[in-house]
Amino acid sequence: MDAPQREKSKEAMAQVNAIFALEGFEPTTEDAVIDAAIVDGRVSIPQLIAEMSGYVREHKTMDGFVASRSWASNADC
Repeated sequence: MDAPQREKSKEAMAQVNAIFALEGFEPTTEDAVIDAAIVDGRVSIPQLIAEMSGYVREHKTMDGFVASRSWASNADC
């Protein structure tokens, strides 16, 4: 992802978070880690979807997903 695409992604993520905030939802630490990993190019959206789907099928929960990902290894969650 080049610099202009990164900026567009950051803006889109900020808009999504603002819309959710209007409904009373706040992003979790895990959400922030995922967003940062996408913007930093450590994970692509298709890769994220595939990994997340596989994890949920196997574990029947999202709990522990981010902590189990190598692309989130430098994250605090």
